[in-house]
Amino acid sequence: MEQRPRGSAAVAAVSTALLLVLLGARAQGGTHSPRCDCAGDFHKKIGLFCCRGCPAGHYLKAPCTEPCGNSTCLMCPQDTFLAWENHHNSECARCQACDEQASQVALENCSAVADTRCGCKPGWFVECQVSQCVSSSPFYCQPCLDCRALHRHTRLLCSRRDTDCGTCLPGFYEHGDGCVSCPTSTLGSCPERCAAVCGWRQNEAGMEALTPPPATHLSPSDNAHTLLVPPDSSEKIRTVQLVGNSCTPGYPQTQEALYPQVTWSWDQLPNRALGPAPAPTLLPESPVGSPAMMLQPGPQLYDVMDAVPARRWKEFVRTLGLREAEIEAVEVEIGRFRDQQYEMLKRWRQQQPAGLGAVYAALERMGLDGCAEDLRSRLQRGP
Repeated sequence: MEQRPRGSAAVAAVSTALLLVLLGARAQGGTHSPRCDCAGDFHKKIGLFCCRGCPAGHYLKAPCTEPCGNSTCLMCPQDTFLAWENHHNSECARCQACDEQASQVALENCSAVADTRCGCKPGWFVECQVSQCVSSSPFYCQPCLDCRALHRHTRLLCSRRDTDCGTCLPGFYEHGDGCVSCPTSTLGSCPERCAAVCGWRQNEAGMEALTPPPATHLSPSDNAHTLLVPPDSSEKIRTVQLVGNSCTPGYPQTQEALYPQVTWSWDQLPNRALGPAPAPTLLPESPVGSPAMMLQPGPQLYDVMDAVPARRWKEFVRTLGLREAEIEAVEVEIGRFRDQQYEMLKRWRQQQPAGLGAVYAALERMGLDGCAEDLRSRLQRGP
């Protein structure tokens, strides 16, 4: 048997070893595909091997045990979260709680992949607690301004900042830092923005002051009239108030008036064909300060309300002495005009002694002498 030289055997052994090394290196290199690149996004070096990471909402329980293997991942427990894929987090972050002391509410509840999103409830806006405000800055919630409660137009709705209120609503005008209700009486001035509310009242009042009362022909269908002596008479004007369901506003008294105003019923109306009329019945008045002369709650308040023309009501309660703040408060708190009238009278009674004499005097100062007489007769007759 022919034997090879020792040198040839050694060369063959070395060649075989090198071939095995190269084949092993190629096989090892084949495992490092782009899918299993430790420098990539999906695999990171964890321990001895490159491992796949855990998806969002999961934490790392244990790394992989082979190259390019999957790590052992578990879902985040309740009230915790992880918002991104991770390779090293062994626990989840705790969900934040919205600060009730700062009036915060949860706009979105916490989930395994997202933290709680806190914000403000409708009608409130975010007020940042630091000057350089970012999404993670601490904040508290503030209630939005109600422009209608301030009697103003809403210029910009409340969202990321407070409501921006504009000019005064119709029926109100700028006074100081607020909007004040336009006057509805004929007394005082009428601001320019209130011309639609009180301008016509002032014009009407001016016409009443300049225009003499016309001569009136009586008919039974009339509730109340003022009788005038014919122009060719040498007597001064005498007014006669007829008792009815309403009154005719009186005119200011002058020093030339020779005859006082008296009350007649229809069957006592003077008529030349029937001869002289009987003298009017004068009802006795109660002593001043007696219960009968004090304005009583209930039906008497409604009698007063019925005696005053509705368009001059606020002028009447101002003349009585009810404060303007009380009048405006009642108008804001109560909707129906009839209920407003009752409440204003009730508040006036609570502020000062409410004598009927003050009511009569207020009507007379307003030139409503006929209304005062009508009310006096109605209250003396009783229900």
